[in-house]
Amino acid sequence: MVAAERSAYDPIFTEEERGPEAEEAERARAAFERASRAYLASPLPWIAWALVLPAAALATPSAWRAGGAAGVVLAWSAAILLGGACEGAAMLAARRRARGGPLGAWAMRVQGNLSLVAVALSAALVAANAAGALPGLWLLLLGHSFFALGGLALPALRTTGVLYQIGGLAALWPGAPALAIFALATAAGNLWVARGIARRAREAAQPAGPGSGDAAS
Repeated sequence: MVAAERSAYDPIFTEEERGPEAEEAERARAAFERASRAYLASPLPWIAWALVLPAAALATPSAWRAGGAAGVVLAWSAAILLGGACEGAAMLAARRRARGGPLGAWAMRVQGNLSLVAVALSAALVAANAAGALPGLWLLLLGHSFFALGGLALPALRTTGVLYQIGGLAALWPGAPALAIFALATAAGNLWVARGIARRAREAAQPAGPGSGDAAS
C-alpha cells in the first residue's frame, strides 16, 4: 500500500520516531499554535495588508517624484499605520475573547527584534545609496520569520514564508522590478494566509467525524 502524503498539519514525528523528545516537540508546536490564535483570529487584517503593502510599493515612485525621500517616508508611514490599525483592532477583539499567554508574548518580542534588525539594515542600505535593495531585504527577512515561527502556528504562513523568500531573491536580481515584485509577493502571500485562517475557522466549526482532519493550506 502506498503511504499517504504527509501534510503540514501532520505531527512532527512519525509513530516509529516517537519518544520523549518527540512528544515534547509536539506539545511545543501545539502550544505555539494556541498562543497565536489572537494574532491569527481573523483573515481581515491579512486582506488589508494584501491591499495596503502592494499599494504603497506601487505608489513609491510617485511619492518620490512628489516629495523625495520625505514623500516616500510619508507614504509608507501612512500605509503601515492603516494596516497596523486593522491588525490591532482584530487582535484586541480576539484577546477580549481569549487571553494570550507568555509564549505568544515571546513570539511577538522575537518579531519585534527582527523588525529592529530590518530597520538597521535598511538605514545602512540607504546610507550606502543602495535603497533599491530594500524590497528584497524586507521580503527575505519577513519570509524567514513567517517560515520559521509562523509555520508553527499556521501552515499557510510557512507557504507564505517560502513565497516571500523567493520574491526577495527575485527582487535582488540586477535589473529586476523590485517594487513590482514586492507588490506581487505581499499581495499573494497575505491573501494566502487569509485563506488559511478562513479555512481553519470553517474546519473548526464542522463537527468532528470519522476520518476528519485538517488539510494542508
